[in-house]
Amino acid sequence: MTLLDECIEALGEDAEILTYSEKEKILGTLESSFPFTEWGRIDWDKVSKKENVNTVNDITVYLKKCYENFNAVVYVIWDEGTLPIIKSDLKKVLEVIDDVTAVSFDTWIFSPASGYVIEIYHEGEVWVGIR
Repeated sequence: MTLLDECIEALGEDAEILTYSEKEKILGTLESSFPFTEWGRIDWDKVSKKENVNTVNDITVYLKKCYENFNAVVYVIWDEGTLPIIKSDLKKVLEVIDDVTAVSFDTWIFSPASGYVIEIYHEGEVWVGIR
């Protein structure tokens, strides 16, 4: 079983693997919602509403400050282009975050509906930003 398979299993039956065209649409929405550096990270200097966080609890505390209901549908995106994008809900993704981040080096958890992104960088930095 691959790390991706383990992640999908941990996310449970509500996790959905996007089709190629759905994946391209979500990537386009992410890239138009947040500025990226030439090396593939979000350019946090250009995001006005952001927070550097250390724990899953810090993520939820920050999102609660910004939204009444932030537990919307999210998309899990990895830096490895051959991997699919997974649709799930934030609560479940955060419950199994170790399985999610084990799949590839860098991970983004993106909610187009709510307008936030969580970037989990392989060197340990975690940011939450709102467009």
